[in-house]
Amino acid sequence: MNSILSVLVLSTALLATACGAQSTNPSAPPAAVTPPAPSAAAPQAAAPAAPAGESAVLAKINDLPVTDAEVTERVKGRLKKLETQIFEIKRDGLDEMISEKILEAEAKKKNLSVDDYLKNEVDAKIAEPTEEEVQTFYGMLKNQFGDQPLDQVRGKIVGQIKNTRKGDVYTKLLEKLENEANVEVYMERPRIEVGVDDDATKGKKDAPITVIEFSDFQCPFCKRARATVNEILSTYGKEVQYTFRDFPLSFHKLAPKAHEAAECAGDQDKYWEYNTLLWEKQPELAVDKLKEYARTLGLDGGKFDSCLDSGKNASEVEKDTQDGATAGVSGTPAYFINGIMISGAQPFANFKKVIDGEIREKKRAKN
Repeated sequence: MNSILSVLVLSTALLATACGAQSTNPSAPPAAVTPPAPSAAAPQAAAPAAPAGESAVLAKINDLPVTDAEVTERVKGRLKKLETQIFEIKRDGLDEMISEKILEAEAKKKNLSVDDYLKNEVDAKIAEPTEEEVQTFYGMLKNQFGDQPLDQVRGKIVGQIKNTRKGDVYTKLLEKLENEANVEVYMERPRIEVGVDDDATKGKKDAPITVIEFSDFQCPFCKRARATVNEILSTYGKEVQYTFRDFPLSFHKLAPKAHEAAECAGDQDKYWEYNTLLWEKQPELAVDKLKEYARTLGLDGGKFDSCLDSGKNASEVEKDTQDGATAGVSGTPAYFINGIMISGAQPFANFKKVIDGEIREKKRAKN
């Protein structure tokens, strides 16, 4: 049944995995239309050479210089995110090459081509779906098939289930071969310094893994990610310290007050209970609802209302948002695992890969 659920997830997943993206300055207005490049009749002036030890001048406005250092500081968050994206692309390429070379070596040992080796080790081990599995899959996705009866889509369903099983068998084979081949990878992931600030945190401060999430209570992708966050916490237990930081996006008008409300609940030692309730109640996040939820949890209604109406925690929410933007967050959810950035509502396997790698590295460092 697990393979059927995997197929369902793959079949219903959206291409996007995050809410956003917005400007790295959360309060910035929408970006203006890019003006056309200067024509050949009006060439740009050559930039003056920078004296030794000084930043290059990229532009002048009424003789006031704008330097490369100033521009770099303005966009440093976006540059950090881009650095992470470049690493991921290169790492994917490295992983592909490692897999190819390992498979070639194994196939050569058996005097087979790679294709024939995979037919023996993968294709031959894919079981045909049972009738019960086909019918279960059809029932779970019946709305997507419209009025088409099972017999008309049976072949497509069988193919999807088998392809998912094939992917599982192939992945396990590669994991086994890589372990046996003693693969050593020297690429170091870029890390971004992000602190937990004074935000709500679960786990011990000395845990080897720190997971910091920047999230938005009005973002549907953030809500979807709750299952993954819970799986991380249940799988790794005391090895993980998890912190939730506020990052309401500018176009989610209800989000800022929702984040303030969670902080107000925290003032009465009910932060995590209120956090959980907000996800359950999304998208009903109007102020009157936020106050209603506080009473549902047994909070002091008068204190909560006064806290929320006064905007007491607005600066705390804004600080988190600015910290996130500085670290390169432009959409939600965004995670930093020991400073390694993961953007969007990614599957648990993507987090596991990074966390397991961090745990291995820390164990090696101790030895």
